[in-house]
Amino acid sequence: MAATAHLIARLFVLCVVAGVGRAQSWSWSALTLQVEPKAEECFYEEFEQGAKLEMDYEVIRGGLLDIRLVISGPSTPLYDKVSFFNREDDAANEKLGHIVLDVVQPGVHSICFNNVMSRWTAKVVSFAVKSSSPKDTIENAKLEHLGPVVDSVIKVSEELDAIERIQHHLRIREQLHRDTQESTNSRVQWLAISKAIILISLSSLQLFFIRSWFSDVGQRRRV
Repeated sequence: MAATAHLIARLFVLCVVAGVGRAQSWSWSALTLQVEPKAEECFYEEFEQGAKLEMDYEVIRGGLLDIRLVISGPSTPLYDKVSFFNREDDAANEKLGHIVLDVVQPGVHSICFNNVMSRWTAKVVSFAVKSSSPKDTIENAKLEHLGPVVDSVIKVSEELDAIERIQHHLRIREQLHRDTQESTNSRVQWLAISKAIILISLSSLQLFFIRSWFSDVGQRRRV
């Protein structure tokens, strides 16, 4: 009985700790959208004061793979930058598209992708927004009272967040490689069609000249 009670108590503590660790984790919101030329696409999300806004974004198709990102608070801008994701190093592109901002004003914040500088080319952007709340259930339950297993649970939660971020970037890489392969296949197909048309045209011209040459020779012999 004592062993069973001890096991139940440990399971209860683990459930509480898991809830605490989950409360600390980031909330994810991942999207992919197309920003038309001379246009701007905005998203809005409410943040509390003292929260952190973490974001990963990358242009996966269109022009020079450039986009302008503008993040604004209720009354002041927080971030405004034009980024080019056309580097050969994937790690450099990933680092360029990773930003972390401190929310200084509570309220609704806007996240805008601006493609006004492009005249003809639309941009496909993939991004993930993660936000953390400054209010934690840790204030109600002290971690040191729950035992050292809390550190392991929180570490696992952080590792899960890191895995989600890696999966997001892997999906972007997969989309980029797929677009490149489809574009290459399309070019090869049109090149083959062009070669076939040129060969048929040259063969037709050769037949025409040969027939006209024999026709001229026959007329000369008759004369």
